[in-house]
Amino acid sequence: MKQLIKYCGIALIMGGLFFVITNVAISPFVDFEAPFSKILTSSPFFYRMIFAALTAVFLLFGSIGLYLQHSQIERARLFRHVTFIIAFFGSAFLFANEWHQIFILPDIAKISPEVMDKLDSSESIGYDIGAMLALATFSIGWILFMISLLMTGKLKRLGPALVIAGFFMLPLISGIFTPVWGGVIGSISLGIGFSLIGIELIKTS
Repeated sequence: MKQLIKYCGIALIMGGLFFVITNVAISPFVDFEAPFSKILTSSPFFYRMIFAALTAVFLLFGSIGLYLQHSQIERARLFRHVTFIIAFFGSAFLFANEWHQIFILPDIAKISPEVMDKLDSSESIGYDIGAMLALATFSIGWILFMISLLMTGKLKRLGPALVIAGFFMLPLISGIFTPVWGGVIGSISLGIGFSLIGIELIKTS
């Protein structure tokens, strides 16, 4: 199990790194003001979704090691169980959302751009609800999971604190300034936070 926890630590480091690459190095080059069909078929969006999917799957795997590392601690055990489940499935939902934007929607956009543009319109809310549920479950799950880990006192506080702060900075700074700046600053905080947790997980394994 120690080897598995070590691999999960490496996955968290990779997830943090790809979080930064996705939103700092690639997202600013995506023209989100363009029609949805054009966004889906653009090269920057394609590379963005690849790194976003890798981020989600690495964090999905990494969450297992975090849970196992704290499995014997009695403090806040029930809360930790519940929040791990939410974070785990939130990461899985987010990965599924990114996956179909890599392999399915771009092909549909090439065949029928009008369908994709209509899908993104206010008249079609099913797609938006699915994406929002994935993002909300992922964000809330990881915030609560980090809180539960802080309650155990086993992890150093800086990593989980940066993760929690990053999730709040994303919408806050996006609303005050622009979504680009919100994504950049929030993702840097998240990326550093997940990486610090991953390094600590490797050391303790």
